[in-house]
Amino acid sequence: MNNIAVILVTFNRSDMLKQNLNSLKEQGSLTYFIIDNNSSDNTELIVKEFSNSISDNVYYYNMQANLGGAGGFAYGCEKALADNENFTHLWLSDDDVIFHIDCLKQLNPHIDQRTILQPMRYSIDSRNAEASATVIDLDTICILNHKRNSVMGTEFENAIKPFDIQNIPFEGPLIPRSVFEKIGIPDARYFIFSDDLDFSLRALRNDFEIKCIPNAKMTRLRPSEPNYKPTDWKSYFVYRNFFRIHKEFGNNWFVQHRPYLLALLIIVYCFFTGNWEGIIIVFNALNDGMSSEFKINDKYIP
Repeated sequence: MNNIAVILVTFNRSDMLKQNLNSLKEQGSLTYFIIDNNSSDNTELIVKEFSNSISDNVYYYNMQANLGGAGGFAYGCEKALADNENFTHLWLSDDDVIFHIDCLKQLNPHIDQRTILQPMRYSIDSRNAEASATVIDLDTICILNHKRNSVMGTEFENAIKPFDIQNIPFEGPLIPRSVFEKIGIPDARYFIFSDDLDFSLRALRNDFEIKCIPNAKMTRLRPSEPNYKPTDWKSYFVYRNFFRIHKEFGNNWFVQHRPYLLALLIIVYCFFTGNWEGIIIVFNALNDGMSSEFKINDKYIP
């Protein structure tokens, strides 16, 4: 019998968190590890009300600091894996998604110890929003984006049968315990962005599979809007972590060192558009992303 723990990371989105928890309550018996990155809204009250409404175990941790999604998932996974209930799977979730009422039921037939299962994501207006890629290209030299053939907008968008993908978001993946035992927990150093891609690539390189299960559905309550223009703290992490993926997982010297060329191109663009702050952001992102210790510049932590 599968014993599943939910690892849920939240930060200042109590209204969405309430919807998320209500959708999880419909999935059956679960154990909850809720990681709060020091929210200033009524998150704690929402968690208490939820805990009082169910018989399942709910463990709530306020981190007293913002560790980012990566830090929250790392902490939650570590806590759950150390729990003596010996969970067979961890179900990871952000606070801004909801699961359709039969999501876990649709995942159950595909559960094993070698496969990460990802539900199909939809937008609030019911359009396909599954941005996971069926190909991650870290071989080709002259490309800008290593994520190729995103599910949405391809023949996979209307798939009925499960199909292979090469990355997961930390929005709904059901991950076997054996994966964590082999590759470890999410890397907290990513803070936000690409922590899920790093985890996916580590899993694939250790011969695990990742499958999208189209009949298992979930909805994103807000659009995904990563900022590719270097203008703020988020774009620092977008570029820093983008560069890191190339350094860690590039399959040849050219891909591993491509961040230097990409950074130069972005800096030149920032120069001609008068984006002086962008030049500083990209320079810091390159320096920290390519550093041996994978540094974080504290000035970009919100």
